[in-house]
Amino acid sequence: MSYSFDKNPAGLNGALANQAQANQSRRVFLQRLAVLSAAGASASLLAGCSKSGNSQGEGSAAGETGDTPPVAETGVLTASHIDGRVLVIVNLEGGNDGPSTVVPASSAAYYNARPNLAIAEGDVLSLNDRIGLNPNLSKLHKRGVTVVEGVGPTEGDLSHFAMADRWAMGDVNGSANFRTGFGGRLTDTLYQNSPLTGVSMASSSPFLNGQLASGLALSGPGDLNFLRPADWDELLAFQEALGSFGQGLVPEAYELLLDLGQRLASVEEQEIDWDHPIIQEGGDLGRQLWGASDIISADLGARVIYTELSGFDTHEDHGSQHDELLNQLDAAIDGFLDLAEEAGFADRVVVATTSEFGRRLRENDGGLDHGSASTMLVAGAIEPQVLGVPSDLDDLDEDGNLRVTVGFDRYLGSLAQEWLGIEAGSVLQSQPELLGLA
Repeated sequence: MSYSFDKNPAGLNGALANQAQANQSRRVFLQRLAVLSAAGASASLLAGCSKSGNSQGEGSAAGETGDTPPVAETGVLTASHIDGRVLVIVNLEGGNDGPSTVVPASSAAYYNARPNLAIAEGDVLSLNDRIGLNPNLSKLHKRGVTVVEGVGPTEGDLSHFAMADRWAMGDVNGSANFRTGFGGRLTDTLYQNSPLTGVSMASSSPFLNGQLASGLALSGPGDLNFLRPADWDELLAFQEALGSFGQGLVPEAYELLLDLGQRLASVEEQEIDWDHPIIQEGGDLGRQLWGASDIISADLGARVIYTELSGFDTHEDHGSQHDELLNQLDAAIDGFLDLAEEAGFADRVVVATTSEFGRRLRENDGGLDHGSASTMLVAGAIEPQVLGVPSDLDDLDEDGNLRVTVGFDRYLGSLAQEWLGIEAGSVLQSQPELLGLA
């Protein structure tokens, strides 16, 4: 079950400026994230609540039945499962180009196909004698990052909506009939009566739709503008009114959120560093990951967190747009992992990118059309390496796209099993071959 709220019309910059002037603490930041529902519109909360049924009838609301799972459609933990590990997804919305992210610097076909958009071989941050990172990923290159090449669907589609939905569901060939999102199935499996198992910092996403685990969907830290000081009589009265509803799904949602706010109120105070690169350079993704760091630090049981960076549909002006996006991605992930080290959870968190598809190899008037295979990045508490099978740039498909060599079920399944300790085949339709991530 997930709860979503209207986006902030006043904009994020105003929120940050107001917070900086008030010298707010991280504790207050967390409190404000938690009580967001008290300042949002009830209609949006009602629209954002969801629960899926099962073959026996309707499922129950998150937290409704205590220790007894209301559904049977949860995954299976492996014998090597390590409790407390966290998976943070960074979805690169719009279709991220693999060769512009992990550059095939030794390929003549790459430079022939992109006379204007190719990254100069001398600028590439080498990973081996064949490939290297985009120069705008210098922080991740220094830190160390795993790349997974050739990732995509086994049955392709060039529609943003169709492919975003299939990634969210974990439907690699378009034939699955899932009633929950892939992330929702992960959180349902990991749920241990925690007040917050799955979190979206990028508004609601079908990725986290589940049937058992409690979750929260935020539009991002910009939602702080909806909030008021916690000691205002009006706000306290409103919270009391929310808690006085009768029984049912929506009142239970309010009750969970108010309880979450009380739990967060006890978090140790820590001043926000407004000059931190994750805030200054990481853009909206940086602010999402800052909030994610706080939620993980609060030790409320968060295990799967979804974030998103938009703008990768670069049909034109690909070079400058993509450079800026990768700058933000680099600063945001590196800054988040710095925060993880400071807070003491760096050894149990991994950040992994997703994107609905890649881009076409050949440039088109300064841009790149929709493609197929792309390259994913994984950073955090795993050893950096190069995985997957590179697409052959001299053997494109009939549309001129890079061929998929690694079905994305293998990628998602490896994150599930090799990092979170959930059997891949228990949360996917397939029994994918694992990649060796960890």
